[in-house]
Amino acid sequence: MLLEKFKHFELNKIALKGSGFSFSYAQVLEIIKSRAGFFQKRNETFLLCHTLEIENLLNFLAIMAAGKKAVMGGKSLDFNQKDSFSKQHNLKIIDFVPVSEQRTEDFEKPKPSDLFLGVLSSGTSGQSKLIWKDYQAWFSAFPHQSTIFGLNQEDNVFVLDALAYSANLNTILHALWLGLSVFLGKISEASKWQEEMVKNDISSVFLVPSHIRLLMANHSAEIPRLKSLVSAGEKLDAKLAQSILIKFEGVLLTEYYGAAELGHISYIQNQDIINHPTSVGKAFPEVEIKLKENKIWVESPYVSPNYRANATVSDFGEIDTDGFLYVLGREGRMFNRRGLNIFAEEIENSALLHPFVLEAVAISSPNREHSIDLIVVKKEPISKSELRDFLIKKLPQNKLPNRILFKESLPRNPSGKIDIKALSKRPVEEEIFA
Repeated sequence: MLLEKFKHFELNKIALKGSGFSFSYAQVLEIIKSRAGFFQKRNETFLLCHTLEIENLLNFLAIMAAGKKAVMGGKSLDFNQKDSFSKQHNLKIIDFVPVSEQRTEDFEKPKPSDLFLGVLSSGTSGQSKLIWKDYQAWFSAFPHQSTIFGLNQEDNVFVLDALAYSANLNTILHALWLGLSVFLGKISEASKWQEEMVKNDISSVFLVPSHIRLLMANHSAEIPRLKSLVSAGEKLDAKLAQSILIKFEGVLLTEYYGAAELGHISYIQNQDIINHPTSVGKAFPEVEIKLKENKIWVESPYVSPNYRANATVSDFGEIDTDGFLYVLGREGRMFNRRGLNIFAEEIENSALLHPFVLEAVAISSPNREHSIDLIVVKKEPISKSELRDFLIKKLPQNKLPNRILFKESLPRNPSGKIDIKALSKRPVEEEIFA
């Protein structure tokens, strides 16, 4: 399904490249063959925790060749976390380069229903849960991803090396499935991304919105071949989308909405992101979106096996007459104020419409029942009273936040998403939003 395709690609072509390494398809094949024997002899499920993400990726490809399954823990798990998590889920920790005298020449030929990957997802709860993916759930989406993202066999792809984030790993496996060259960047080297993209002739990039902002902040010249920029994980706000389309003229900008449990659900591109700033677009190919009591349900080949009988993550939404889906919020991020349900995303999206607001997140106020805090990162100077006046025009009075707090930055997890749990633990501060 993936590894057998390698044999038909140009073997001297670069498959994986990053800081301190470069492997052709021929070299990746040799590494897989040499490591797969180690995994073939073991009836275990593996937790990949090498400090070098490239080693986790090569081990994962070898595990796939051996017909086994693994969880990509990566560098996001510290010693205590990986130890407790491995015991909880009966996983064998692999934080080394395996050596085996036995080479594997013939890779296992998986069935669509075979499990191969465990994805770590915290959702809105902050508690890690393990979601198993089978080959159907991921690989059946790849032909559609190629078409929607505008990819072909001439492309070179840039993606960050935080492989525990499933969207990054999906990008890499999709690129390898197509026989493309993949450059693995590091979040710590954001100031060099543009230089690396130019040097490596990058034509397609996958980044979450917060990382796109880092790219834009360090953007001083053209990236000549860039034609596709893909984002997911958080809503891509219209102001950022407009800046991208101006700076990277002619780029195909795609935002997709999905979940680890459900796979791809919808996507939106280019001017539609600006014209429908709070929408996540229309249904991804082969996906049927249904609303039951305002909750989003899907029928789709991309749903993870354990969720196919209950294909929802309790996001609330609505669909307009043109078929655009709007995510109102998730059940875990809904406030109840004296019987009125208020979605965090509704407040956040309203704040993001202000040209001076860079980021916004709404959370429950610590130690204040029914009270909502709006935490804002400013793009340009703005007072709380000015932002309050703006929100009054966008939201009903009974949905306004109680307080506005200005912060220099927001805490993020390894995937680049805002860490809601960390924000909720902050100390009580700032004046009341009257």
